[in-house]
Parts: sequence; structure tokens; C-alpha cells
Amino acid sequence: MSLATIYTPPFTAEDFSRWSFAHAAHHRDINRVIFQTNGQRLDEYVLDPFDPKNMGNWPWLHQAMHDQMNAQLGIAGYDITEVDWEDEDRMRSWMTQHGNLHYQAGTILGLG
Repeated sequence: MSLATIYTPPFTAEDFSRWSFAHAAHHRDINRVIFQTNGQRLDEYVLDPFDPKNMGNWPWLHQAMHDQMNAQLGIAGYDITEVDWEDEDRMRSWMTQHGNLHYQAGTILGLG
């Protein structure tokens, strides 16, 4: 799955479905390669499907996955729970910053 999809702001229901799938797939790839590399099993939570209008505990489960990933890979993370899917400027900013975390992880692990 293309890392570019994780950077692409979703606006339609189809966009959100595509983003949600690509995002969750990249997390699974990260967890898989970390396990293959050092035998460390990271928690995996259901991130897809994702509904921005009914997030439930998605932000905190997503944060937990990033916290574990960041700790394993030495990435300086931050609070990614605060995203406003209704504010285009804030959402675009979040997408870039969040995408950069995935890019760092992918670069370290040799993923695309």
C-alpha cells in the first residue's frame, strides 16, 4: 500500500475508506517487520474501518500503536489524538505530521 495515501487528506467517504485501509495496512507492516527484526510483538488494534464522525476510542488506540512503534524505533513522537477532521487546515497539518511519523518508521524498517 502506498505511503502517499497516508499523506493524502480524505474528503469523501471513499477517500476515508482508502485512507483508513492504507493507514491500517502500514501499521500492520510496521508491526510485522519489527517482529521479524527483533522478535518484539507490538499490540495491534483495529484501525480500519474508520469513521471520522464516530471515532470512539480510535484516537487513543492509534496513539498506543504509535507510542509502541516510536519506542521500538527511536522516533520522537507526539500527541496524535487531536485531529479535527472538519477543519481542513488543521486536518491537512495533522496528515503531514502523522504521515512523517509513518515515513520515518518506513525508512528505518525499509518499507515503502
